[in-house]
Amino acid sequence: LVIPRLINLLEKQINKQLNVRYDIAKGYVQGEEDTKYLIEQISCHETISKEIKTIMEKNKQDGMKELGLMQRDNPDIVTAVKTKQAVQTVLNTATETLKVLISSGLVDKNEEAKLQKMILQKKHNLGTLPSTIAPPTAEELLHSISWLENEKKQIEFIQERARILCYDYGDIICEEHEMPEGIHLIISGMTKLCGSSPSYGVANDVYELRNPKWVPYTDYLVSGAIIGELNCLTKQEMEYTVTCETAVQTYFISMNDLSKAFDEFLECPSLKYKIWLKLALDITIKAFKEKLAYQDWSYKMCTKLPNVYVMDVPTHRKWDIYDGTMDDVILVHGSVRDCQKEQPYFAPCILPKTCHEVQGTAAVTKLLIVRTTTTMKRKSSRRCSNACQYHSCGRRQDRL
Repeated sequence: LVIPRLINLLEKQINKQLNVRYDIAKGYVQGEEDTKYLIEQISCHETISKEIKTIMEKNKQDGMKELGLMQRDNPDIVTAVKTKQAVQTVLNTATETLKVLISSGLVDKNEEAKLQKMILQKKHNLGTLPSTIAPPTAEELLHSISWLENEKKQIEFIQERARILCYDYGDIICEEHEMPEGIHLIISGMTKLCGSSPSYGVANDVYELRNPKWVPYTDYLVSGAIIGELNCLTKQEMEYTVTCETAVQTYFISMNDLSKAFDEFLECPSLKYKIWLKLALDITIKAFKEKLAYQDWSYKMCTKLPNVYVMDVPTHRKWDIYDGTMDDVILVHGSVRDCQKEQPYFAPCILPKTCHEVQGTAAVTKLLIVRTTTTMKRKSSRRCSNACQYHSCGRRQDRL
């Protein structure tokens, strides 16, 4: 009778220690990344700054590899930790939103006390969450993809055509400078991504002038990550090589099947538009952490999401921005030219508010628009519809 209870107790203690280890490792990686972006604010010597950044990037990659190996060895524990962190983020966002509502006078004192008590109780309940949660299955991962948004017809369409592929340690999933064959959703295992720094659709000659020294780019991808989204959308060659660090299993969606899905699901918001929106948010959050004015931008995006949309800027066509309905305009892919000052801008870049008319200068140019919160929902619907109609029109012209 004693031995099973002792084993159960030991398992709980081991799981608790692994939870703490994963939390510490993730905090270390995040700390290295945040500090790397702030080095230029601390050190005025460019040589020293570069050397420190190189060291921190290496430390970050080592930490990322350890996190990936922990997820491979203990997927149930890592899933539980990620769930707790996601709940904590939601509760923190709720606290910040409540502060805004209180300062605006939309919540009285009685409601304020009740809501604060409720949020505090939820935070206390985080300790009661289980230390292990079964990792999601392949089908559950497919349902959790942000651009599918639990759309039953779209998920069924993808499931009918997707294939499960298995790779061994050292296998190459895709290579740099090759044309993309499709999208890979990692079900299990860990992969290493190596290549040059992302160009975000900037022309090769311009990119080489802006980045004369080749800068290696390394990242580790684990369960739930997607490979090849941007390249399949732009139909441009891969900018990185993905190698298996462990045995890997992926859900593979071919380019042909993806194109059929784009043709099938054109209603607003179209499937293609939703993928662009997801990528635009990822690029923006990753690229602008070093901007002091935008340090909390990614944290507050949960409250801004209803006011965010992606806009196409066709080549050689002028487009008005900052027309009174926009808080921020971010160039996430391609390049534009300020029509008044003749100033070029290259992705990723926050366009200055003195810029009111731009013209696309790349094959594919995308802007992420953050509307003002006072803009009517009717205007948002119309703009979203216009953006999606542009995608639909483009698809029809391609077929013709």
